[in-house]
Amino acid sequence: MSESNALMIRPAERGVALGIVVWFIAGMALLVSGIMAEAKIDTRLAQLHYARAKATASGDGAIQLALAEQLARKQSGQKGGARSREFQIGGNNVAIRMIPGGLLVNISSEDIQGLTALFSVAASAARLSNQHATMSADQLARAVVAYRGGVQGRKSRDFHALEDLMRVPGVDRGVYDAVRDYIVTENLAGNISGQGQNMRSRLNRLTEAMAGDGAMLDGSVPTRADNLRVDAIVTIGDQQWLRRCWVSIGEPAASGLPWNIVRREAARPLTVGLSS
Repeated sequence: MSESNALMIRPAERGVALGIVVWFIAGMALLVSGIMAEAKIDTRLAQLHYARAKATASGDGAIQLALAEQLARKQSGQKGGARSREFQIGGNNVAIRMIPGGLLVNISSEDIQGLTALFSVAASAARLSNQHATMSADQLARAVVAYRGGVQGRKSRDFHALEDLMRVPGVDRGVYDAVRDYIVTENLAGNISGQGQNMRSRLNRLTEAMAGDGAMLDGSVPTRADNLRVDAIVTIGDQQWLRRCWVSIGEPAASGLPWNIVRREAARPLTVGLSS
């Protein structure tokens, strides 16, 4: 009787064992797949960090060379400067764009009309593509002025960094990304104010300058402007990176160089124009 029962149980035991083996194999396959996926992510992140490091080093090197050339021109009495400069740093092509701080839109002091033009030209597309957008360019401009303390009863506040613009009610990341290439704060603007010039004309010139197609340091922009925004567009393979610095000319730095880097922005990959 016991032998008969044993013969009847064995097939079931074999089935259970087979099921365990199948589940074990499936679990191992999932584990291996997860490890491979994680390895691919780690590899991609490592490549990204490596490319960013190369873009930072190449961009900074080209920026220093361009500043040295610009200072030499200034000391020799030459007016203006080239529309753009090209350098080869570490085997990477680097295009340099120099924008006088006074040509940018100073969000610390620009009036409502100028800010409205800024948002309508640079940010309207981003806002219109957002179905949840509720503020027009004029409303955004008034919100900026109100935030600064331009409305009675509001405490005065300053823009210490470009990113402070996102503290303004209604200015989300999409709007900031749309205008970040066109704006400056008081501490970065330099001695030259752009107020009084036609805002749309300035914005068009800025767009041309950032594309490398328009005059940047020509006679229409006073060369005594001390502050510059220097954009280094670094090409690594089929990807372009932007390394941006804000520079004060004639203000010696701790390094002993005759200029001071006021602000550095982390290198970021470019997709269209100078926006990431």
